[in-house]
Amino acid sequence: MKPSAYLLLLWNRTTRARQVGRLGRLCFEPGFYLYVGSGGPNVLKRILRHMRSRKPARWHIDHLTAGPGRMRFVDAWLLPAMPECGAADSLAKRLSGVVGFGTSDCRCPSHLFRARDISELDRALRSALPTNSSQRYRVFTSFAE
Repeated sequence: MKPSAYLLLLWNRTTRARQVGRLGRLCFEPGFYLYVGSGGPNVLKRILRHMRSRKPARWHIDHLTAGPGRMRFVDAWLLPAMPECGAADSLAKRLSGVVGFGTSDCRCPSHLFRARDISELDRALRSALPTNSSQRYRVFTSFAE
C-alpha cells in the first residue's frame, strides 16, 4: 500500500491571529497542533512543501506554516494504513479541532487539532493512531527553526 495520509505536528508558542482563506481571521492559542492531510504518491513532496517557509498559500495549513509568525514544524508521520478522514475522526474524539480547517474536500468537522501541552499530545497520539510500526512511519523530527 502506498502511503498517502500524513500527520504534521506544529508548535505554536504564542497566541496569534492569522487570516486563513475563506475561514477568515482565526486565533490560535499556544500549544501543539496536529494537522491531518493526504498527498497520494507524492506525500513526501507535500510534507516537504509544508516545511518550507516561503510558498504561496494553496491549502489552509499554508497560512500557518509560511511567512513571519509561522508555527514551528516539529514532526511528521506517514499513515499508510489509515485514511485521512479516519485519522481526523480519531483525533477529533480526543482533541479540540479548528472548525472547517482543512475540510474543503470532505465532511469532517476539522483536520487541525490542538493539544495544550505535551502530555495531552502524547495521550492523544497514543490512543488515536496505530501503534504497529508497519502502520505508522515517522518521517521527520525537528525542533529547530
